[in-house]
Amino acid sequence: MPMQVALLKKPKSTVTVKASLSAEEFTIHIQQVTQQAVAKAELPGFRKGKAPEKMVVEKIGEATLLEEAASEALNKVYPTILKEHHIDAIGHPHVRITKLARGNPLEFEAEIAVLPEITLPDYKDMATKKNAEQKKEIIITDEELNKTIDWLQKSRAAKNGETTELTNEFAQSLGAYNTVDDLKNSIRENMKFEKEQKARDERRMELLGAVAEKTTIELPDILVESEKEKMGLELKNGVESIGMTWEAYLSHIKKTQDDLNTEWQKDAEKRAASALILREIAKNEHIEPSDDELNAWVYNYLASRDESEKKNIDLVRVKEYAYGVLRNIKVFEFLERINE
Repeated sequence: MPMQVALLKKPKSTVTVKASLSAEEFTIHIQQVTQQAVAKAELPGFRKGKAPEKMVVEKIGEATLLEEAASEALNKVYPTILKEHHIDAIGHPHVRITKLARGNPLEFEAEIAVLPEITLPDYKDMATKKNAEQKKEIIITDEELNKTIDWLQKSRAAKNGETTELTNEFAQSLGAYNTVDDLKNSIRENMKFEKEQKARDERRMELLGAVAEKTTIELPDILVESEKEKMGLELKNGVESIGMTWEAYLSHIKKTQDDLNTEWQKDAEKRAASALILREIAKNEHIEPSDDELNAWVYNYLASRDESEKKNIDLVRVKEYAYGVLRNIKVFEFLERINE
């Protein structure tokens, strides 16, 4: 008898699955779990794996055995349910077993967060209009340049404990510069590049924000909470990098973690929506990074980590992260090329 499955769509992009696995199928899982238990059992008076099944079941307990069998069954049938019913699940399901007994069907309910349906506006038209806007000319003033050079001089003086005048010798001590003018030109070019990158990122965020305002999307709570966790981790890393504990930081700002989570709600929603919008555009336009691009990103990432860190790195997760980063960059580049 095939598994019976009923789906119920619920608010905030969740689906409740009610399913029933036949008694015959569930019995097979009970038998498998029982055989595994017998093989591992070491009871007084019996060699390992040779104790009678009845004694092993009595020792483990009927309820525990059935729970393990149900877990085994769910691990097997859950991916099948997702595939056959085209469910784009996010995270882990919340499962509640509603019927668990020998000789009976295994019945359960699973609440699953799913990728939401997205209705995008005409993002190509919006990108065309954004690209047509006059870009601000990037200029590095003499005042900005002199401030940077002054900072360099003071940093070098603090390090060496001596006064550093702006001479050709000083320029040469900083790298492959022959003269002060060489140094100034290099600094000016680097500052201009950084400003250009910042301006580009601002234009990208403006376009993405405009698209998001006209996008219809119902965010699952799990995605918003995931963004809050990322925001918290980013802040914690920043706090710890200056030598302060997280507890001390919370005490200093007179807030709790719950306070921060409440404050982050809207930003977390924006971040979650932005990620889904970029994913949807990539899907529509068949945009994805190549294997060579992925491997190069991962190689550079690993090269930037010391040996002790590399031991704890999950390469699968790193590659998944790299895929998202590179895909998003390609989406923005695609939008920026429209009607150039």
